[in-house]
Amino acid sequence: MDSEFLTHASEVAFDLGCDRFRVTGLTVQSRQITFCEIDGASEPPVYAEGEPPETGREGRRTYDWQPAAGAPSWMNMAWLLEDLAAWVGQMAEDRITVIGLEAPEADWCDVLVLDGDSRYRVRIALANRRDPLDFPGIYLRDMFAEGRYRTYLAPGLVQGLPLVDLRDVL
Repeated sequence: MDSEFLTHASEVAFDLGCDRFRVTGLTVQSRQITFCEIDGASEPPVYAEGEPPETGREGRRTYDWQPAAGAPSWMNMAWLLEDLAAWVGQMAEDRITVIGLEAPEADWCDVLVLDGDSRYRVRIALANRRDPLDFPGIYLRDMFAEGRYRTYLAPGLVQGLPLVDLRDVL
């Protein structure tokens, strides 16, 4: 099930983020995730509402652990994956499918989305955020279901796909 895979990917992204690794790619259908080691010291998590009372995976499963705006990019990635996991089922009901993710830079990632028969890249900021990453799964679901993605289409194609640039929106 896609939700279980994305939840597990979120947990691993969080755990390895604490150890100086970040997600660089993810493919839902093949259940593959790739990481790279980052230079420098590990950045600690920064929570929007404070650290959950319980630590580890169980604490993040039980309590809302949303990253603060100034959280490290690896933490925003883990939150993005966690929230996509929560909404992937409802997205599928609207024929919207998360097929993967590419993060060549630490500052942003492209969520690869299939809307009906059309593929898109949805670019989301992971670092240098003004606001917390606020429930991206439901935002993507609603945006595609309502056709609002057209407002954010960048000119041209990026690696053969239209780009929906949400770095200043979501």
